Amino acid sequence: MNRFDLPTLYGVAIGAVAIGFFLFLSLFGLHRNPIFSTANFFFFGVGLFMLIQRYKRRAEKSFTYQDGFWAIFRAGSIATLIITGFFLVYITELNPGFMQQMLTTWAEDYELRPGVVLLGLALMGFSTSLVFSLVHMQLFKPSWNTKEGKKHTL
Repeated sequence: MNRFDLPTLYGVAIGAVAIGFFLFLSLFGLHRNPIFSTANFFFFGVGLFMLIQRYKRRAEKSFTYQDGFWAIFRAGSIATLIITGFFLVYITELNPGFMQQMLTTWAEDYELRPGVVLLGLALMGFSTSLVFSLVHMQLFKPSWNTKEGKKHTL
């Protein structure tokens, strides 16, 4: 497998794990509790960390900050699109009453449409991908504390 295929593979895997966790919670009726959605940060963090480890190992000496950043962001974006697509199908086809069940925890007279919820979900996923890209690349960026790196200082 080419290292450029890794973000797609890990993005699909992260999305599948998050969907599987959501469906597992729905077996017990816990999927309506928003506190459990924080587990997605764990899935994203661990999955993207594993991606960048493998990506850097495959790139060897040609690994750059930009390559790693975009690999992580691309994988997170793919996972976000998969999760958002699943949630669209879930709230419109599989469980149409889910939106109303979520609203009972907020306010009775507040009307929330699926588009707003999906936009919020997508924005959270893309922002999480961006933050994890920046955080993980601080750990994996090439060091300038080498003889080659010292050539680029003033």
